[in-house]
Amino acid sequence: MRDLAFALMLLAVFPMALARPFNAYLLWGWTGMLAPTAYFYGFMVGVRVNLVMALLTLMLLALGRVQWRSYQKNTLTWIYVFFALHATLAYLFAYPGNPNNATYHELFIKGMLFAIAMPFFVRERIHFHVMFIVIALGLGVHGLLGGLKTIATAGGHIMQGPQGTMLADRNHLSAALTLVLPLLLYLHANTVNRIFRLGYLGAFCVLVAAILGGGSRGGFIALSVVGVWLVLTTRRKGLAIILVAAAVIGFLAFAPENITNRMTTIQEMDDDASFMGRVYAWRVSSAIALANPVFGGGFHAVQIQPIWDSFKEAHGLFGFMNLPPPTFKAKAAHSIYFEVLGDLGFVGLGIFLIILVRGLRARWIIKKTVVRLGSGYQWARDMADMLMLAILAYMTGGAAVSLAYYEVIYMVVMLMELLKLHVLRAQSTINSAKTSSVVRHPRLDKLVVANAK
Repeated sequence: MRDLAFALMLLAVFPMALARPFNAYLLWGWTGMLAPTAYFYGFMVGVRVNLVMALLTLMLLALGRVQWRSYQKNTLTWIYVFFALHATLAYLFAYPGNPNNATYHELFIKGMLFAIAMPFFVRERIHFHVMFIVIALGLGVHGLLGGLKTIATAGGHIMQGPQGTMLADRNHLSAALTLVLPLLLYLHANTVNRIFRLGYLGAFCVLVAAILGGGSRGGFIALSVVGVWLVLTTRRKGLAIILVAAAVIGFLAFAPENITNRMTTIQEMDDDASFMGRVYAWRVSSAIALANPVFGGGFHAVQIQPIWDSFKEAHGLFGFMNLPPPTFKAKAAHSIYFEVLGDLGFVGLGIFLIILVRGLRARWIIKKTVVRLGSGYQWARDMADMLMLAILAYMTGGAAVSLAYYEVIYMVVMLMELLKLHVLRAQSTINSAKTSSVVRHPRLDKLVVANAK
């Protein structure tokens, strides 16, 4: 039944996508984040909906339905292109016998392509607002389903993400959901319709329940960063304090003992076998990078047992720790930073950090520009604050999960870059208007004098 309903929905919106390339682009992004095939059971299981929408959007671009000169030139696009080229070379020079290499390279390039195409379509305030909604309806739906089940079972439900995607693991899903929380708060504050405002606020609360119920320590830390930042910096401190207090009280009152026990072990990392497993994975990842400093070992090479065995006795960057060789099987990197380091080398890690830092720096430029633009652009400052908070949540929560190639973070950073371009254009327009109002033309002055005589 759900297969048929989704198929009918696609048939209904397909003419809208043909009519406007922006609609096709939105469907491309939405189907990529939603991963609808993970929820199908019938005839739609094998249909590559996201690929269809991507090809449709690119076809409309190729046919000139969107003017190529409308592309907003920016430095971040070139950084993304360079990162994609570097990742492709790392994929080609990777250690053999790694089935993860091709899989994650394809996923990464797809996400990069979507982000690189964004300057064609996102220019005005309404475009940014709609992109926030698409992310909420794409990525946020996974948390909404998990959160409702968590609430219905009083914390007994073990949240899982869509199978066959990067978010299948609950730790990955919990960390990714923290990206959506700031966007939902922005939508709540900047939506006129009261029903939708309440809907965004309710979705925020359900996602918080999903993250807490998931029992992920990385998600819990990222959620704490979001809560503390909101209380300290937001202009709506009353709402922020109420939301944070409700989350803390609800978690302490209703969370099952196994989840609260898992959270308390954050303070006992030295004795936690799970944490020490991460340390070994970080050590092996760094050893792979030292052996291949430019291109690394290929996507998720650390998870391949022969590669793990080749480097498990090397100290890597952890020579200061007197650790015996691990006796367990290969593990994931469990950190976006060590994931990129082992996969793409020190060069890849450098580009990755430049992308994240550039997103944070763009917020400072936006804030400084909005001060000169006046209260009419307060929405841009609020949006920049929430985008920056999403990046910070990813950087903290991602320190414990392998989620470096998830497309939404690159979408968020590109949105920040385009928002910066938007406010700088507005500032330039105002400056030009002021200049034209004070510059007088010599011939016009002579004419005025002659008429006066």
